[in-house]
Amino acid sequence: MFKYDGSHIYNEKNGKAMDVSGAKDNENQNIQMWKRHNGLNQQWDIVYVKDMPEETKKGDVNEDFGFKVDTPFYIVSKMA
Repeated sequence: MFKYDGSHIYNEKNGKAMDVSGAKDNENQNIQMWKRHNGLNQQWDIVYVKDMPEETKKGDVNEDFGFKVDTPFYIVSKMA
């Protein structure tokens, strides 16, 4: 199971994080799971497609996983 903590997407069981292979900022660069080292190639932003209205539960942040419930999103590398 993966979790997002505000900058890293990682597996809690093995400690590996989603990582841009080779730390190269290229279009279509491969993504891999690698030992967490906190480099920029392992830091990500979650950009939600559309914010949901406050009166609905859809879009609330799931505290267990760090993502909004039933809300589409993009994963964007924090690399320059």
